[in-house]
Amino acid sequence: MEEESPRKRQRGPCHPPEVAGRAAKATKRKASTEAEMPSKRKRGGNNESDPSPSPRGPSSSNGKSRFSILFGHKSRADFHDKYQMLYQLGEGGFGSVYAGRRKSDFLPVAIKCMPKRSVKIGTFVFNGKKHQVPLEVLIMMTAAGPAGLLGKSAVVQFADWYDLGEEVFLVMERPVPSVDLFDHLQDNCGQLDEHRAKIIMKQLVEAAIDMHSKKMFHQDLKLENILIQTTSEGPRVRIIDFGCGSYAKNGPYHCFAGTIQCAPPEVFITQSYEAVPTTVWQLGALLFNLVNGSMQFDTCAFICSEMKINNKLSEECRDLLSMCLAPRPDKRATLEQIRQHPWLSCSCVNCDK
Repeated sequence: MEEESPRKRQRGPCHPPEVAGRAAKATKRKASTEAEMPSKRKRGGNNESDPSPSPRGPSSSNGKSRFSILFGHKSRADFHDKYQMLYQLGEGGFGSVYAGRRKSDFLPVAIKCMPKRSVKIGTFVFNGKKHQVPLEVLIMMTAAGPAGLLGKSAVVQFADWYDLGEEVFLVMERPVPSVDLFDHLQDNCGQLDEHRAKIIMKQLVEAAIDMHSKKMFHQDLKLENILIQTTSEGPRVRIIDFGCGSYAKNGPYHCFAGTIQCAPPEVFITQSYEAVPTTVWQLGALLFNLVNGSMQFDTCAFICSEMKINNKLSEECRDLLSMCLAPRPDKRATLEQIRQHPWLSCSCVNCDK
């Protein structure tokens, strides 16, 4: 397989630039094939620690077996005995991601290799003792459930991790066949009809509601972090890359870690943002990209009226976009309001006409 090109849009700095004149141009990317594509958009230099009140992870009272996956491994030989690396999928500031497979059952996996110095650490408590674990591992396991539920959640399942001195390897499920949502759009001439967009959005909204119910905040929902897996039941949404993720908290964040083009306006205006309104804004940006048929969404360009909602869309679709992309977070829709919106609740194939 030919190596895939990395993504280019930048993830945001801790101190966002001014709104005016910041509309960014979208960059075309080579189509992916079967596996997840990491993004080379730069993330923020997030100097904040885990934004939860205190670093934490799941606590176990049910025995070690359920949570043994969290303890990780330290042997490179053990890794090579268990997994086979196949080819590089991409690279970025976080490190590199490789396609691989588990030797015991040929399960397709993605292997994320990161410098240890760049890995954010959380705490897993077992029998009253604290264990240091990559925060991304804790978030993925909480969001997707334990490894026995492989493939059952919208969130791609965490499978294993290795502390190898100067490097940390994360092993996760690799849905096959799948393509990221950016390339799915490119394969469909840059735009989906409302019915096909609705199938994807319904799953995204349910996944967002589920993650927030578990106090998980992805922070970087965008085209490149959504896989579309082909199944006999139709397209299935799978969410990847929790490198910007954190525990959701009640109250504001002050250092945006996601992709700056998808940041909500309050990041630029007040340098303060909250979990659910940010997720709602990013869902609106995703829907805009799916149906609008214009350049890739950019918050600064949108709030400066340099890009607008397509007036050829159905009234219900335009209304939902306006509710998600309300400039003021207190005027934005809630996740439950999105779920119950007439455009999403209608299943008619021709409801967009």
